[in-house]
Parts: sequence; C-alpha cells; structure tokens
Amino acid sequence: MGDEAMYTIGKLSKNTGVTVRTLDYYDEIGLLTPSAKTDGGHRLYDEEDVMRLERILALKYMGFSLEQIKDILQHSPSTWQQSIQQQLEMVKREQERLKTLEQTLLGVYYSIEFEKDIDWSMIFSMIKLYQQDPEDIFQDYQAYLTDEDMRKIIDMNAQMSEEDIKAWTEINETIKKHLHLDPYSDEAWQLAERWISERIFGHDEALLGNLTAALSDLKEGVVFYPITKDVVSFIEHAYMAKQEKGEIK
Repeated sequence: MGDEAMYTIGKLSKNTGVTVRTLDYYDEIGLLTPSAKTDGGHRLYDEEDVMRLERILALKYMGFSLEQIKDILQHSPSTWQQSIQQQLEMVKREQERLKTLEQTLLGVYYSIEFEKDIDWSMIFSMIKLYQQDPEDIFQDYQAYLTDEDMRKIIDMNAQMSEEDIKAWTEINETIKKHLHLDPYSDEAWQLAERWISERIFGHDEALLGNLTAALSDLKEGVVFYPITKDVVSFIEHAYMAKQEKGEIK
C-alpha cells in the first residue's frame, strides 16, 4: 500500500469529522489502532483502518457501546462490501425492533383509551424491550414458532398502519369484555368473525395454531400484544362451536 493511501491523525480527523481527541481515545482502548507510524512517531491510518472507523461510527450510531463494538469487530468481514452488508442487516434488525416497539406503544395507548386503565405488565414488557436485542424478542416462543412464523409476524406487523392497530386493539379489548358469552351464541361468533377479519396474520391457520400453543404455555408478551390467552381461547371455542353446528368446515 503506497503513501497516498495513508492518513495522518489530523488528515483522518479532517476527512471524517471525528475529533483527534476521539481518535486518540479509540487508540488508547485498542478499538482503532493505526497501522503504521512515521519515522517521527506520528500515527498513520491505512484504508483498512478507515473501514474499521466507519464500522465503529455506524455501530455507535445504532446504539452499541464501545465494548460491544469491540466484540463485534473481532468477527467483522474484511471488505467494504461485506462490511456494508453486515451493517444493512443490523439496521434491518433494529428497524424491526423499533417497529415492534412502535406498535406496542400504540397498542397500549389505545388500550388505555378503550379501557381507561393501564396494563402494567405490558409497561414492564416495554421497559424490557428497550434493553433487548432484536433477535431476542421471539426467544421465549422459539419452541412454538418456526423461523417462517416469526418472519410472517414481523412482516405483517410492518404493514400495519396506526388505524389498523387501533382497530385490532379495539376488537381484542371488546372480546375481553365479553369472555362470558356462550361460544355457541351468535354474538360470540360475530365477535370471532370480526377478530378473524381484523387479525394481523390473515387466514393462516397453521400460524394461529402455533400462536395458540405458545400463548397456552407461556405468558402473554409484547410480541403479540394486545392478544391474550383468554382472547385466543374465546376465538377457538367460538370457532369449534361453529364447526360442531356444521356451519363451517
């Protein structure tokens, strides 16, 4: 690599907007160590150093701590294209996490609007979500949901507008108020039909079955809010009652 591809700390600072003091600190903690020095002892950064600095800044922007960044960079790819691909994947995961958080916040907001009450268990779940990595959100459900199921939920969530979330929250909250209904009654089936028409996973019966199993064995979570075990049970019983009456297959 020739001299034209080397940068002094001052030149690197000027080109990137990163202060000399910050570059000094990154060097001090072993996060970004210059590849060479001049005869006079001045630090020189090569193109690989510049690529590493770009990764550091991208990861820092995404909210990773310097300690986490150091760990991530130990397993980072070696080319610009691979590095950018890795960053794109991280950005996508963060977008998914923020989308889940946005929808949970809207769900809680509309639940309070409809119920005039606060679901504290969901507030605590949101607090945990702030501290979770995107891939950890579905961790408790991995025994019940396939990778395809999880991807479907993420994709369907991403397509929901605020109006969709409001309508979805409203039907779930309405069912919670009518859990006492006889599953064979017309009123119960009308609510079940509304829920089925509104539900975020469309008419995917396999996904509904897996979701039912997950919610039957696990506590309700932020991933499926405002669905609860009681709501899913209500829908199941109304659906089975309709089947027993021979009115649906």
